[in-house]
Amino acid sequence: MLPLPEKFDENEWFLLLCVGLSYLVVFLLPRRFPRSLSVLFLLTGTTIARLSDHLLASPKLDLYNIMDTPNYDLFDLITYFLYAPFSYLFLYFYDKWNIRGYWILLYLVLSTAGGTLFEWINQEFGVFTYKGWQLSYSFSVYLAIQCLVLLFFHWVMRRQPIETADSH
Repeated sequence: MLPLPEKFDENEWFLLLCVGLSYLVVFLLPRRFPRSLSVLFLLTGTTIARLSDHLLASPKLDLYNIMDTPNYDLFDLITYFLYAPFSYLFLYFYDKWNIRGYWILLYLVLSTAGGTLFEWINQEFGVFTYKGWQLSYSFSVYLAIQCLVLLFFHWVMRRQPIETADSH
């Protein structure tokens, strides 16, 4: 069992509120993808976040802490659940708005800016504590990751049998 935080304060409340609201938005939206793809797109965000934090917040680099301490606790795990709906929503609106051509670049830049802004808000609430990291680094990382996520999305969709909206 993962330990609970030493002190339950604003960052835990903020995280719980954001996780709850983001999943509520995902579940209230009309279904866009088959369930199997929806789960895959949700897991994509969580997996990328976990891998990134494993590299960047690991004891070797130790560029930032998640939540209150450098120790891994239950709320560190909960932060990964926050990335899933953002990954899903990124792909949901990309597909819904049928973004093509040069508009893809604008979509990537705006969504990256939005992700960086959201990270800044998380930092203000104490979800992240930077040690050697700077928020400006996050923009580049998010931009690269979102490009890869779009490539993955197109790869998956090319292999997906064409379905009607009724079969979703």
